Amino acid sequence: MPRQVVLLDAGLGNLGSVERALAQVGAAVLRTSDPEVVAAARTLVVPGQGAFGDHTDEIVAGPLGDAIRAAIARRVPFLGICLGMQLLFEGSDEAGGRRGLGILPGRARRFPEGMTEPPPPGYDGPSRPLKIPHVGWNDVSPEGEHYYFVHSYYVEAAEADHVRWTCTYGDVTFPAAVVHENIVGCQFHPEKSQRAGLRFLRAFLLGGWK
Repeated sequence: MPRQVVLLDAGLGNLGSVERALAQVGAAVLRTSDPEVVAAARTLVVPGQGAFGDHTDEIVAGPLGDAIRAAIARRVPFLGICLGMQLLFEGSDEAGGRRGLGILPGRARRFPEGMTEPPPPGYDGPSRPLKIPHVGWNDVSPEGEHYYFVHSYYVEAAEADHVRWTCTYGDVTFPAAVVHENIVGCQFHPEKSQRAGLRFLRAFLLGGWK
């Protein structure tokens, strides 16, 4: 029997591709913005594209934020993707400083300007500047797989034990995946990461991240 997954529709975008990817690995997906359904979920996924701002403030301080906290407190499997992961933390420097759900300690920071790509061995020419946002494929450690990223902000986790995988962009090494009890978060987009992303989602559904 397919495992039912509640997919939060909070106006953070990218639901269609996340829904299709979850269905592809065997989930029965229920898209909802109803706080009661979210609070009662047996498995909850919060995706996200975009930025912290007034809309995330409404989520954090409103019924949906309470529902997410209630589901996590019941120890149901939870997955936050990209902005959905960043929302788990205490806040973000984005948009003048915004609150997060405060479930995990840490904060989202912006990539610094002026970063450059490390030159390949034997190359003595000028370094190539790196663009912000960080967009495209990058490998994660220690997994060794490549995943697709789209973000200008990264999480600075206060607890090193919560960081399962890391990724490096320019001078910054940041959490690519975090795990704590029933909570899994990923900065990359598994729904855009082809086979590696599907393996990641399948492992989440099977409880391979506990």
